[in-house]
Amino acid sequence: MMRAAKLLFSIFILILVSSCFEQDEFPDTPRIEFESIDYIETAGLDSLILSFSFEDGDGDLGLNDDVNDLLAPYQIYSVIVDNNDSVVFINTNTVELPLYRAPVFIATLDNGQIVRIVFTEEKVLFSETDNRPAYDCENYELVDSDTAYVARNDFYHNFHVQFMQKRNGNYTEIDFAEIFQSDDCELGNFNGRIPFYDPNGKEGVITYSMLSQLFRLSFQDDTIQLRFWVYDRNLNMSNVAETPDFVLRDLL
Repeated sequence: MMRAAKLLFSIFILILVSSCFEQDEFPDTPRIEFESIDYIETAGLDSLILSFSFEDGDGDLGLNDDVNDLLAPYQIYSVIVDNNDSVVFINTNTVELPLYRAPVFIATLDNGQIVRIVFTEEKVLFSETDNRPAYDCENYELVDSDTAYVARNDFYHNFHVQFMQKRNGNYTEIDFAEIFQSDDCELGNFNGRIPFYDPNGKEGVITYSMLSQLFRLSFQDDTIQLRFWVYDRNLNMSNVAETPDFVLRDLL
C-alpha cells in the first residue's frame, strides 16, 4: 500500500540547465514560466515533456532522495498519534484525545524490509476530536501490518501539476481514477521531485517528462491545459504557470 511507482506511469527529470547571476537579482520566492510542451508516442509508455524556466534568488530549488530530504518538512506523510503518542489505526477502539500528526522517516533496507521512524517529539496538533474518516487510500497507509491514519505532506513533492480538460470554454481537472474506475490514489499523479543540483543555480530551464499509457487512453483528441507550480526548500510556493491549450495529436 506504500505509494510505489506504477506500471502505467513513472516520472523522470530529464534535463536541468542553469546559469549563475548576481546574488540579489531575483526574489527568493521562485518564479516559473512555460517554455514548451512535446508529446512522443512509443510502443509502450508515451512521454509528455514539459519545459519551463525558473528564477530563484537564493538558489534553493530542488530536493534529493538522501536522508536529509526525506525528513521533515519533506517527509511523504505524517502519522496521526493520540495524546499517549500511540499510532491511531483505522480500527483503534479508544484514542486519548487530542490527536497529533507526527512526521515519519521511511527507509528500505537491503533485504527489502521497510523501516519507519515516527518522530513524536515533533508532533503538532491535528484534531481535538476523533475525526477518522471511512477508509480511503488518501488518509490511510499500511504501517506495521495495520492500517494507520496519516496526513499526506504537500511538500514531499516540490513539483505539482494538474491536467485540465477544456470543454465549452470551461476547464475541469481530469480525474484519472474516475475515468478508469480505479481506487488507485496514485493513478494520474504526476507530481515529482526536481533534484537539488546546484546551490548557485538561480536561473535555468527544467525539462520534466511524464511517462504513461494514460494519455492516449483518456484524452488524445481533447483540448488540454497543464497548470503547474514548484516549492523551494524553504517551502516558498512559486506562481502557478500554465501551458497553452493543446491537443496531443497536434504535438506529434
